[in-house]
Formats: sequence, structure tokens, C-alpha cells
Amino acid sequence: MSLLKSDIKQIVDLVGREGAMFALEKSKKINTKALIDLARSIGLNPKTKDSKKNISTQIVQEVDKRIGKSLNELKEMSKDDLILYFEKLECHQDEVIELLKNIDLKSQVKTNKALIEFAAVQISSLGIFERLSNHEGKKLSDQASLIDNSKDNQQIKSDKKS
Repeated sequence: MSLLKSDIKQIVDLVGREGAMFALEKSKKINTKALIDLARSIGLNPKTKDSKKNISTQIVQEVDKRIGKSLNELKEMSKDDLILYFEKLECHQDEVIELLKNIDLKSQVKTNKALIEFAAVQISSLGIFERLSNHEGKKLSDQASLIDNSKDNQQIKSDKKS
């Protein structure tokens, strides 16, 4: 049986994320090869030795991704805007955790609400830090340029005196 990404999306819409994972794993009509083929068609790279459950989980998580903004776009947002964005999308914990892993942060929070707040604080802070460091880097570069110009002017003045 051949599966498409749209088929999985319909299953997720009907029975939810966990229901879709369970349905794919337990289906007698969908074998591991069909799941591997689908996974590869949506950009995943499962191993042929992966379990049907593992491949099903990967597929459903990929198909049901809700965060549509890049990390750079997220870093431009304030903490409150990030919380609203994540809540509006009804992000799943595993998607937020994956986002945090991409920026080398690990969370120990238990609830989705606490996880969203933690992610919002971390991403917003990272964005502020990057903007400040870029601003400071430009400021330091400008100062270095002024110092160099000042040294050149002093050299010209001393050359004129000689």
C-alpha cells in the first residue's frame, strides 16, 4: 500500500497525533517498507532496522509540525509574542523540545505551558543577546575606525611640523 503525506495529515486530523502514530504502527495493511518509503518522500532518513513504531512516530511528528517560523524569525519576537504564537499553534511538547535542542538548550519542565514559557524566555533572550552583540560589534568597529583616523591625523600633524 502506498501512502502520501496528505493521507497522514488526514489521519492526524481525524484521530490526533498519538492516534495516528498508533494506527500506523498497528496497521496490518501498512508494512514497514511503505512507512520507510513515505518517510523518505517527506525528507526523513529512517534506518531499515528502525521499528515500525519509531518510523510511524517520525512520520507523524514531521507531518504534524506546527512551527512555521525559522529560529531567526522566532528570535526577533518578544517573550510574550512567542508564548502567544506557540499557544495559538497548539505546539506539541516534542516540537518545542526539538527547537530547544537545536539551540543547545535542554528543558526539565513537565507541562506544555511551562515548556512554552521556558522556550519563549530562552529564544527571546537569545535574540536580544544577538542584537546587542551585533550592535556592540558595530559600535566597537566604529570606535576602532575613529581611533585609526585619529592616529592618522596625528601622524599627518607631526609630519607637517617636521
